Amino acid sequence: MIKEQYILKNKEINLSISGGEISSVIKKDITQSACRVYDQGFIGVAGKLGEADPELMEQAAENLKLQIPYEAQATEGKVRREDWAAQAMDGESPAAENPGAQTPAAQNSSTESPTVENPQSFLREVQEVLEILKKEYPQLIFGNKVRLSQLSRHLCNDAGTDLFSSDRLISWELLIKHTQSVNVFDDFLACAVRSLNRQAFLKEAREHLDAFLNPVSLPDPGPLQDASPEGRLLPVILSPMALGGFLTENLDALSFGHGTSFFNGKLGQKLFNEKFSFCVDRSSKALCTAFFDAEGSTCENDRNYLIKDGVLLKPFADKKLAKEFGYENTATAGGAYDSVPSNTDTCFSVESSGQTLRELIGERDGIYISVMSGGDFTSEGNFASPVQTAFLYRGGKLVGRLPEFHISGNIYDIFGANFVGASCDRAYEGEFKLVVNMKVG
Repeated sequence: MIKEQYILKNKEINLSISGGEISSVIKKDITQSACRVYDQGFIGVAGKLGEADPELMEQAAENLKLQIPYEAQATEGKVRREDWAAQAMDGESPAAENPGAQTPAAQNSSTESPTVENPQSFLREVQEVLEILKKEYPQLIFGNKVRLSQLSRHLCNDAGTDLFSSDRLISWELLIKHTQSVNVFDDFLACAVRSLNRQAFLKEAREHLDAFLNPVSLPDPGPLQDASPEGRLLPVILSPMALGGFLTENLDALSFGHGTSFFNGKLGQKLFNEKFSFCVDRSSKALCTAFFDAEGSTCENDRNYLIKDGVLLKPFADKKLAKEFGYENTATAGGAYDSVPSNTDTCFSVESSGQTLRELIGERDGIYISVMSGGDFTSEGNFASPVQTAFLYRGGKLVGRLPEFHISGNIYDIFGANFVGASCDRAYEGEFKLVVNMKVG
């Protein structure tokens, strides 16, 4: 019999923004505790809000009577600790291996490192930034929220495993509305970083908002002209999250095992551009993602490639699915704290192509997508989406707002012949960007 605890803690300051002002401050301090008991191919689980106690472990042992199958072994003999939250506040760099990324030291221009326990400097900084934006852009209304989060995960058991990870996130999520607009909102200004930097955020915000207020026409596709009447190919800059859902849905080991995946029968085949690699990412580059999953599994070098250099290598699987279908355990177990861990899809990334966003675009005009209106993939792998707000990207910056249009493509084209690359820098929104030649119409 092996006993295990899995503790998740989330401390958060959530600032609601209305009319460019902080309208409310909500403080959260949530601890989720899970106790698990493994015995002879079964698992007993009990969970509660708050700290674990002996009674919770006793309840987990009692729940073994439910005979919930768990044939995989509990994680044994792993010990590791990573505290990116503390390092970010101290000005150390958890992302030094990435030459294109801003490190917390570079991001943090303040002598104070705000915490949830001592948030005064955070509130003051946010309010001052909002006042600057209101003064400089009186024709715009700012709303929604700004958050400071400190998250930690701790998994330990009596089989010698003791894993701890912590991280912090400052998230700007501002909805933008023009005073003359009839829309609920017109644009979205977002940024996710470990450390607060007024100058860096204002620089990006001003570029974004100046472009928003400067209407321009769609660029000439030039040599990328597509003969299809459905549209023309243009380099489009967008978040990996906008296109990655189809991949994660169809790379789940459960869909592979049951023969329902779009990619069934294609393991080992080169399906995409050699510049395209897709992986389980538990490295420090993935903000607020622990290096271990809910079962205590880890990846070699904190990454596990599902697609490498365009070749489909494997689906992602937790311990259960790996054992059931004979796949590799890719450290992707998650789920609710008070339930048996299950396969999930929350920690994936496209590997950087080793070039900045400006280098990927080169001398061409690009289209930076800010707000899409509900696009999705079909079961055949075709993608289409209306675009509410987008900008002309020229010479390494946003220069003007484009009229509404739509984009489209097929999964094999998007990540195949039309895939330009993934940036190595967090040029906008605190995240890496994809560049894809897509049909624009």
